[in-house]
Amino acid sequence: MSSKRTGPLGDAPTGSKSGPLPTFGERRGAPLPLLTQPMIAIDGRPQSDPMQTQLDGPLATLKLETAGIAMGKPTISMSPQAKPMGAPPQIDLTQHHLPDETPDPRLVMIIDPDSERSAAFRVLRHHLLELGRPQVIVVSSPQAGDGKTTTAVNLALALAECGRAKTLLVETHVRRPQFTNIFKFVPPWCFAEQLAAHRHQPTMPWSLIDIPQMWLHVAAINPRIEQTQLLDGPAFAIAMERLRCAGYDHIVVDAPPVLGSADVNLMADAADGVVFALRARRSTTRDLRRALDQLGDNKVTGTVLLQET
Repeated sequence: MSSKRTGPLGDAPTGSKSGPLPTFGERRGAPLPLLTQPMIAIDGRPQSDPMQTQLDGPLATLKLETAGIAMGKPTISMSPQAKPMGAPPQIDLTQHHLPDETPDPRLVMIIDPDSERSAAFRVLRHHLLELGRPQVIVVSSPQAGDGKTTTAVNLALALAECGRAKTLLVETHVRRPQFTNIFKFVPPWCFAEQLAAHRHQPTMPWSLIDIPQMWLHVAAINPRIEQTQLLDGPAFAIAMERLRCAGYDHIVVDAPPVLGSADVNLMADAADGVVFALRARRSTTRDLRRALDQLGDNKVTGTVLLQET
């Protein structure tokens, strides 16, 4: 169920909100306990020569109960871009409440927040913040099905948890959008269409979804748009430049896979860092090597290995 909202976060949905991003100050929770479980590091770039070797080995045999993800050794430290100067953009929020039904299984942080799988995403949050508190983080993978959307969604939830940071989750995979299925809504204005409109009218308000129980704002692709439509790279860069001014601590971008298009190359130029998602027993070193060659080692901050459920 979705409705327009107004006023500070937590108010009843009484209309539309247009203006600078509302503060999360009143909704910040107590700090989370420190996580002590050990995590295993992997290199961001494979060292072996076999081109079809799967990423199985010791990492893939880790039990999901003890390590949901493993954060790779960073290829580079993030150097967040300077925040642009200027007036903040106008934001129109449509409030959405998750329906009373079983959540999508990819919402790990919501389904089982006390599990070690959720704790692993908090470790990922910690690793990224140690690398320089990036504002714009692109999450991608070599191929479709490697777990990039699961990683992007739960990373955003971990960053926003208990209102600790103002976080925007952005969907950019025009050909295979997933957010409408995960969050059970249809965006009032497709993010891809907003990119095109703002390129010519940059002062127009941005239309975003507010999910209060997740402390999260979402920009989603409408699956009803033409699936062959390509993402406008220059317009995406303009959008990130404007949304950096909107008061968000973090903008997590669920990007398309690297192989098969140049979309992620364009997005990486507008981001502070790129995180690769890999899936145990599915992702191959050949695909990872090709993706790194296409994107460039200096663009990739680290890798995340997801275990099979």
